[in-house]
Amino acid sequence: MGLTATMPIHHTPSTSRNPSDPFRHALRRLALIGVVLGSFAMTSPPASANLSRDARHVGHSLGTAAHDVGHKAKHVGLTIGHEAKRVGLAIGHAAKAGGLAFWHAIKGHH
Repeated sequence: MGLTATMPIHHTPSTSRNPSDPFRHALRRLALIGVVLGSFAMTSPPASANLSRDARHVGHSLGTAAHDVGHKAKHVGLTIGHEAKRVGLAIGHAAKAGGLAFWHAIKGHH
């Protein structure tokens, strides 16, 4: 009895070239908001009360973008963890079956 462990290989296109990738979109949004905040920091002293409100709005947007990035990173990490568990279990089951087959061959059981 020959045992072989096969793992499906899924070829997916690189997400680094996909502009609609939500994780990359969130990173771009975070970078854009950072640039906007930097431009606020370089302006002259507050000229109006609207600047405070605008800064609060930008801060909220920055927090939202950071939250989105964290959420997407968590999803990616969970996906990797689940796939690693699945592969590990398949390897473990194949090793157990191989060990049992070896034991049966040594003992002369068929």
